[in-house]
Amino acid sequence: MVHAARVVQPELLDELPQDSPAAISSRRDLRIINRVLGSSAWFCQILRGRYHFREKVFEIGAGSGQLGQALRRIAPDLAGLDLGRRPIDWPADAGWFETDVFAFERWADYPIVIGNLFFHHFDRAGLAQLGAGLNAHVRVIIASDPRRTRRTSRLFTLLCFLIRAHQVTRYDGRVSIDGGFRHDELPRLLGLDPAVWSWEVHETWTGSCRMVAERRS
Repeated sequence: MVHAARVVQPELLDELPQDSPAAISSRRDLRIINRVLGSSAWFCQILRGRYHFREKVFEIGAGSGQLGQALRRIAPDLAGLDLGRRPIDWPADAGWFETDVFAFERWADYPIVIGNLFFHHFDRAGLAQLGAGLNAHVRVIIASDPRRTRRTSRLFTLLCFLIRAHQVTRYDGRVSIDGGFRHDELPRLLGLDPAVWSWEVHETWTGSCRMVAERRS
């Protein structure tokens, strides 16, 4: 069910052991979904237009590391953060923080922060807390999360049928959409001040709500 207001609930994949068959199948589904959404190409395009030479880039909720590895072609000094352990194929010279994002204290080291299917996990209080760290230090925030609409839910159901998605993926996808965003909800929930930040939010027909926020010079 898609709610008019955001509803944030726990997702099954976050609680599963990384090596469980269900988690492996669900991560496989997520890779396909991200390809369908064109997530990697979009992030690379946006990063390329805002990256400054030798800047450090930080992906939060880096998961399997697939997006981060694509972004390193643009920003070699990239690090990832996730509750899960460092992916086996994560580059040896790329940083990895296996920790809760709320325990992370080195925001000042990373002018550009990227989150793919990440911010929708948090309620109003969590986003405000996360936004405090971003507001204090970060120059650019690039995010893509589910667009909270019935159309997104219908498209997701169809895609799950076509790719024979695992039950974990089907459940978590519905939860993700209910926790997703519309219009400029995300920058406002992060507490971004329009006098300090400029942002653009684009809602795609495939069901993404994408934000690019940049600190005003």
